[in-house]
Amino acid sequence: MNILGVYGGMSMGEHDPSAALICDGRLVAVCEEERFLRVKSPYGVLPIESIRHCLKEAGLQMQDIDYIAHPGAGFADFPSRIKTYLLHYFGYAPPLKLMAHQQAHLASAFYCSGFDKALCISYDAYGEGSSAALGVGDDSGIAIHELRDQSNSLGLFYACITSYLGFLVGTDEYKVMGLSAYGRDALDLGDFLRITPTGYELDTSYLAQPLYNQTWYEPLYSEKLVALLGPNRKPGDPITDHYKNVAFAAQKTLEQAVCSLITYHHSQTGLNRLCLAGGVALNSVANMKIGKLPFLKELFVQPAASDRGLALGCALQCSADLGAPLRDRLQHAYLGPTYSEERMQRDLDIAGISYRRVENAATTAAELLAEGKIIAWFQGRSEFGPRALGHRSILADPRRAGIKDEVNARIKFRESFRPFAPAVLQEAASTIFDMEGDCPFMTTTVPVRDAWRSRIPGVVHVDGTARVQTVSAQANDIFYELVAQFHRLTDVPVVLNTSFNIKGQPIVETPMDAISTFFGTGMDALFIGPFLINKTGANA
Repeated sequence: MNILGVYGGMSMGEHDPSAALICDGRLVAVCEEERFLRVKSPYGVLPIESIRHCLKEAGLQMQDIDYIAHPGAGFADFPSRIKTYLLHYFGYAPPLKLMAHQQAHLASAFYCSGFDKALCISYDAYGEGSSAALGVGDDSGIAIHELRDQSNSLGLFYACITSYLGFLVGTDEYKVMGLSAYGRDALDLGDFLRITPTGYELDTSYLAQPLYNQTWYEPLYSEKLVALLGPNRKPGDPITDHYKNVAFAAQKTLEQAVCSLITYHHSQTGLNRLCLAGGVALNSVANMKIGKLPFLKELFVQPAASDRGLALGCALQCSADLGAPLRDRLQHAYLGPTYSEERMQRDLDIAGISYRRVENAATTAAELLAEGKIIAWFQGRSEFGPRALGHRSILADPRRAGIKDEVNARIKFRESFRPFAPAVLQEAASTIFDMEGDCPFMTTTVPVRDAWRSRIPGVVHVDGTARVQTVSAQANDIFYELVAQFHRLTDVPVVLNTSFNIKGQPIVETPMDAISTFFGTGMDALFIGPFLINKTGANA
């Protein structure tokens, strides 16, 4: 049984298109269209290249697919439109199963969690008329207990503040999250998002109207919010203490709302394991607060929790509906395309640059990092989701106090307040960070232990926390070896890990993407598979 989950392009409002393939109960591939299109979080785009790469990874044709699964259960025109474009691009349209938006989000989390039974919550801006779903997953499937209307939306609340602060809605919410640590508790947004015993209530009069006819590039806030907070920040203007305080208030209010919602759902079910999905679930600072709720035993956040994970959720839900649910815990996110050494070498030759094969890329990379070099790291299949997890990464030495500013200024070309994540050997994580268990997907923030804050200042945020990635040999042997070699050289089992891209661009996908991005930045060296390229190695 071959099931292809597909999402994107059926309206101009659909963003982050993707495809996911399940073959005989095994998750084979997950691809995101932005990586091939080279446009970050594109809107209104069909996931054609994602579909092609999923099929290629499995050696299949569209005629080999038993079912297509797609969100949009409430749209009567979707079946004929999806069939039409599949026939146009692939010459064949398999039988179609439509899934509800929030159901797909829940499935993407529960069926990847490995839990036998769990609370399941999705929350986002909106999709198919709803903005959140509360349910329970078990051996019989996922039962939705409650849907929240799209007008009562945590995602819209946070997006509105993102717009007010002069950032781009839909892609820059994580900037508000990072900025919040620089603010203080000086403002009250309780009238905008009121905390209730069942979670929260949003006052939509603070949002621009009519809300659902706007593009994300238009201001999302109303004059009522300006009257409450003062003039909005213009994009590109300095970020004053006032705007830092606005970010703090938004983050604090969001955390209170999600904790109230989860507490309410727990009180109705008594369950102590939680699966999260939806765009709001990517707020790693809120996830830290959720993880500390006293009744929770375990938390699983799907690594592509936003709409970029809908294709995955549709494929998983379809497989479950057909009697073959995937119940093993997701071990890694390296499910993108494969590139051969021949392809890597061909792209290097086309670029006209000098390179050399190294005997052990992990060892050589660790030595360069220990010398203070900033390197680009391109290995294996690309990871899905918004975080680089050691296959498409920029790496640096976290011991350097000024490394954050250097990478932001010379390489990422982004705001100075943006933090970077530590990739840490799994067995050392609890020694350095106040955490238990593993966190392979960078989905939560944790406090850095006092004794280590001065040893790894490059990955410690201003509030003393870090968004951790734990690295295991089982999930990623070559990246594990790199961090382990760095540990042997420096006695620090941590490297700074950020996504291999620059501000406003998607993470690199192909070897040629890696080469062009490398030479457009201030990085010192690039590893593509076994090949090493230095800036001084460019041909005259």
